[in-house]
Amino acid sequence: MTMPKLQRRISKEKKRNRLPGITRIPACTILLLALAAVGATAQSSTEAAPTAQQAPSPDATPTLHVYTNLKQVPVLVLTDDYQRMKPLDTSKFRISLDSGPQFPPTYVRQEGRDPISLSILIDASKPDNQMLPRISQAIAGLAPDYLQPQDRVSIYVLDCTLIRTAYEAPANAAVLRQTVDRGLTPWQIRQRKKGSAIPCKPSIPLWDSMANVLDELAPQSGRRVLLAITDGEDSGSRTLWSTVRRRAQFESIAVFGLLPTPVFAAMNRRDLGEIKVDSSSLRSTEDKFNQICGLSGGVEVQQRYGIVSWRLREFLQMVRERYILEFPRSPTEEAGEHTIAVSYRKRDLYIAPSGITVPVASEDEKKGANTVPINSSQAPVEGSRRVLLPNQ
Repeated sequence: MTMPKLQRRISKEKKRNRLPGITRIPACTILLLALAAVGATAQSSTEAAPTAQQAPSPDATPTLHVYTNLKQVPVLVLTDDYQRMKPLDTSKFRISLDSGPQFPPTYVRQEGRDPISLSILIDASKPDNQMLPRISQAIAGLAPDYLQPQDRVSIYVLDCTLIRTAYEAPANAAVLRQTVDRGLTPWQIRQRKKGSAIPCKPSIPLWDSMANVLDELAPQSGRRVLLAITDGEDSGSRTLWSTVRRRAQFESIAVFGLLPTPVFAAMNRRDLGEIKVDSSSLRSTEDKFNQICGLSGGVEVQQRYGIVSWRLREFLQMVRERYILEFPRSPTEEAGEHTIAVSYRKRDLYIAPSGITVPVASEDEKKGANTVPINSSQAPVEGSRRVLLPNQ
């Protein structure tokens, strides 16, 4: 067979063996916070592993069939008080699917320098956010040590409306500072005119703005992360907070929050000024923004000591130090929502997996006529517990 004919034949085989319209499984997760278990979901990508090869016949060109059957789940691991920690013994990670028996991942590594697609949403609708005057300098300072050339950054500012000043921009300090300053221009104008910034009622409140950012972040490559610099309070969105949470889970987007330290007036008149407290102890399980972060594979972090640049650097270190857990997809998995629980033996830790969406096995793969069987000792066993879906 001539080379042009062979190339055309291989091209036809590739087109025929694509998987158009394949049903996909949004993988939910369970968030383990200290000793408490809370329902959750999280982020990840999938990798293609060669699992089947068609037996050649004398008059046929051999064709290699490749199925996507390896799952990758990014998992944020912190101490039980949300602090970074030294690298762990990766052999102690365990996974459970739909409350089934625990099994070890086949491979674990830290995320390291994997490319990141980062969207930063800055809430400038409140006048008392003490982070805003220094935020452009702090974000610019992330490059090139914490944001690297392979990373891409999008900048959004929630003011009286939602403003986007950068989309998949390279992680360049000058570009980052310029785009953040441009987005904050309306806030700066109000501040100069009134002597102090006055609030404006956003036409696209927090949940609506986050939903818009997630929509634009979803198709981007790399490990997708949303950082919302906000107090986490919504002011009347049409989008439900649970919709934001589910979208982040299904699109494998980890949501992190950078919150200003709350200010309380001094109770004793002899005390001067105001008292700043770390509100981590004041967070409630009903905190919707906190749940969006935790159930998508992220976490809320609090500004401390007025040093916003330090907190931003720490946030990116948390992202780079996530663990990537790999395990094979079972050929018997069915389409639908499933849960994944990640735990670490003999330690009480904050563990937040990201959600993943992966294809189920094709009919050819299930039949197994031309498929190399999966190692039964590594195949995960699912439990019978299923996700309770909200009323439609």
